[in-house]
Amino acid sequence: MDKVVKSKKTILLAFLAVLLCVAIAVGYSYAVWTQTVEQEGTNVLNAGCLSVDFVETEDSDINLNNEYPISDEEGIKKKAYSFKITNSCTIYAKFSLNLEKLTGSTMDDGYVKLQLNERRPQLYSAYNSVNPTLSDATSSRSLDFGGLNPGASRSYTLKLWIDYDATNDQVGSTTFMSKVVVDSVAGEATGAEYIENLLADNPTTMNNDDPDENVRYMGASPNNYVNFNDELWRIIGVFYVKSSVDGPYEKRLKIIRDESIGNYSWDSSEESINKGLGVNEWSEADLNTLLNDTYYNSGSSEYCYNDLKNTHIACDFSIKDGNKIKGLDATARGMVATVMWNTGTVDGTTKTYSNTNTKDMYTAERSDHTGKICTGGNYCNDTTVRTTKWIGRVGLMYPSDYGYATGGGTSGRDACLKKELYNWEGMSECYKDDWLLNSSQVQWTITPVPSSSTAYGVFPVNSSGYVNRNDAYGTRGVRPVVYLKSSVQIVDDGNDGSYDNPYNLSL
Repeated sequence: MDKVVKSKKTILLAFLAVLLCVAIAVGYSYAVWTQTVEQEGTNVLNAGCLSVDFVETEDSDINLNNEYPISDEEGIKKKAYSFKITNSCTIYAKFSLNLEKLTGSTMDDGYVKLQLNERRPQLYSAYNSVNPTLSDATSSRSLDFGGLNPGASRSYTLKLWIDYDATNDQVGSTTFMSKVVVDSVAGEATGAEYIENLLADNPTTMNNDDPDENVRYMGASPNNYVNFNDELWRIIGVFYVKSSVDGPYEKRLKIIRDESIGNYSWDSSEESINKGLGVNEWSEADLNTLLNDTYYNSGSSEYCYNDLKNTHIACDFSIKDGNKIKGLDATARGMVATVMWNTGTVDGTTKTYSNTNTKDMYTAERSDHTGKICTGGNYCNDTTVRTTKWIGRVGLMYPSDYGYATGGGTSGRDACLKKELYNWEGMSECYKDDWLLNSSQVQWTITPVPSSSTAYGVFPVNSSGYVNRNDAYGTRGVRPVVYLKSSVQIVDDGNDGSYDNPYNLSL
């Protein structure tokens, strides 16, 4: 039975709250910069029924002088502005938290570094550009965005500093002045916002402790089931994702098929290329083609690879007949977004598949390290160009997705996240309390493994609970992963995401 989204009369409201003013004056004096950041007292500002509170704490009073470019490690130790946004309305409020650059600022956006909450420090220029709302602002960038249910709050801390790589010529005698602005309108929650807003009430099954504060489900059996493609999928979480390398960030639901679509090679090759063991470059992998062509279009193929030296079998995803698995139907395809996937990996020297924990893996996946560091030999003779970003629709989970899905059991989540993923086999509480584990099947991830002598290693999640290295030609379980369009909604029908009452989706 089709589910229908309940219609609601939209009330058009607009709120604007000027939260705080940050003024950075930089004076040129050989290799020394002068930075001044001031906040005048405590502010409690209201606009309509959206309130913004500036919290006066020991770490809120910033008045820095004789400042100079510093590393991120030093920058995150700086004192922070603390503030909270509260939706005092009786309706849902969508918001954008913006930092607006004021008239008179002469410092380039690429030299100001900031950290919002505990997220990865980023340049001001890396944030989404939006239209300024202040009359004296020349530009504006969105530091965060989302929505709040009536009565809900969201707390923030903000730290700013001059980027370590800035030079005298670049920032000497320049000024950066800005104001933080909260811009909000009434609306309905997207599917991503709906799930994100469940975090506060579900601390035992949800978390946002990765370096970008993506909201994730964790534990052995969280209520993250969703009907998609007329079958059960599960929500990995809500992620900041771009549709292109230089495009804006959007918050999207990331979902994974509850069961594998079968065992296939990640990649295979003819014997003259890496001895027939495959090539570990996702953009040209055989499994990529299978997922984004045959499976995505509900088609069939004679070339579904399942062993070395280009060994293949026939596969058919055109219909669902008994135990046969169908590909994505038209409704499902309409919900799938084309996005940028990170296909970087560990550096292969200081970090390898055997000594990398979950947080380090997350960082590595977003790095410029590729799956090929070897320079020659029969097992390293492919000429495939390696990349660390791929634009596409259907992928696989990351090793870090598996790591962050643990609840930690009696060992504790923090202990599991700090433990090398390769050594999880010795910490049963980590993998037994992880819903992405399949104890009867090895599962492929999207991430390659570099080696000094081979160019075909890929990270799998082993059925015994640890993440190791496998050859790309091996036949392993394939669980498709997609990001949904930002317009996809969770249907308000009372379902709780449990196995028996999965969430329903609508465009």
